Amino acid sequence: MKKKLSRVIAVVSAVLMLGTVATSCKKDKPDPSSSAVEEKYDFNGMKITFADTWGKDLTPGKDEATDRLIEKIDAVEKKYNIEFEWVKVDSGPYWDNMASVIMGGEPFGDIMYSFPWMITDWIKAGAVKDAGAVAKSLGIDFHDGTWNDFIVNETTYKDAVYGFSKKANTIQSGLLYNKRLFKEAKLTDPNELIKSGKKWDFATMEEYAKKLTKHDAGGNTTQWGLSTMDAHWLMTAFMVTNGGDPVDYSTTPPKFNMDSPKNLAGLELFNKMLNTDKTIYLRPAGGDWKVTVDAFANGKVGMMRAEEWVIEYIRDVMTENGTNEDYGLTYFPMGPDAKDYVDESYGGNSYFIPASISNEKAQAALLVYRDLLDPSDDGYTKEERYRNTAEALFPDEASCDVYVDLMLNNKIKSNGVCRVGLREPVMELAGQFMDNSGTPQSIIAANKPTFQGYIDDSAYTQVVQDG
Repeated sequence: MKKKLSRVIAVVSAVLMLGTVATSCKKDKPDPSSSAVEEKYDFNGMKITFADTWGKDLTPGKDEATDRLIEKIDAVEKKYNIEFEWVKVDSGPYWDNMASVIMGGEPFGDIMYSFPWMITDWIKAGAVKDAGAVAKSLGIDFHDGTWNDFIVNETTYKDAVYGFSKKANTIQSGLLYNKRLFKEAKLTDPNELIKSGKKWDFATMEEYAKKLTKHDAGGNTTQWGLSTMDAHWLMTAFMVTNGGDPVDYSTTPPKFNMDSPKNLAGLELFNKMLNTDKTIYLRPAGGDWKVTVDAFANGKVGMMRAEEWVIEYIRDVMTENGTNEDYGLTYFPMGPDAKDYVDESYGGNSYFIPASISNEKAQAALLVYRDLLDPSDDGYTKEERYRNTAEALFPDEASCDVYVDLMLNNKIKSNGVCRVGLREPVMELAGQFMDNSGTPQSIIAANKPTFQGYIDDSAYTQVVQDG
């Protein structure tokens, strides 16, 4: 095993955090009806690499997950007759030189990770292989329930699938709330409201935020009703949880859609709570991400829109403070035009195959990825796996039930912003709301031509139009 480990330069993430591995094969069209079709492949010692930017310590004995991964690497090397290497790349070269190194025939890895707002430009440059075609040649179905449908759908352009992941979705607009502050304000627990059949909606959240906001004798705010780490994603959450779609993908090119009634209704409440009620606490431009997050963790904010990794940070801080029983998870409230609770998402990590590697190597890479990063061999059902994650994040059963419902029942809804290059413009748009520079209607109307121009010129639109 020492010889095997010496080939692992650096690893990219934990089994549960990474979602990409590459392999290559000799049979172009295996029989998908065979239960052991992968056993037919022998890659003659071909070297397969995964590339990422954060690395992973594969020291034997470090923990159970690491030892399990080491065993899987050893088994996969023997199974496919490949040499596996997991490579860490410095973030600067990784992001800045991605397309050029791929097109130059020297990609960082045979499977690499990206974000939705970056991969589109690489697709346009011809640097990303159609992973859907590779999967089809192997009899692999990206929609068989074992792959992340959200990621696959986010990276599908026409009939080509460029991204994939075995990693489960994560919470991105979950609403944390401070139970102690709720009790002090004599507010009914949101999960109890939902259980009793009462409304946990926009109006109730606004009412709660007002009662949770406090001021000192000088009029300074000492406690806030609602906060978030990123103002722009809170803004889009108000649209999506009201049944809105900030970008309409039913047309080619897609259409800027924030002036639709559903989206405007969400923006109106966001603006009202921010600038009229003054119950939303947002970090100033250039402020450290911890400003608002620490405010919630230290009992200065009643409700917090938070992504899963932020929830982990808050859990750790509140555990250290001895207040970890004070927080819970509920749904972001349902807007008046919505039909169900959803978790608004801008997309997670997707993994891709560089265009410059051979079809054979691409096949091998995808097989290796599937075998190494598939969590289903842990002996748990999907629901049990979600439940285990929830129990590690939250102190109470009701919060765990919310998490499992969102994950298990596919209530993750994309805001559609990043695919068409609107991530940075949306950040600027949120800044205009923070500056109270107009009504939602006037702000959106003033920005609509510019935003539609971004969409028209986006790599996504050009790829879809040009094929």
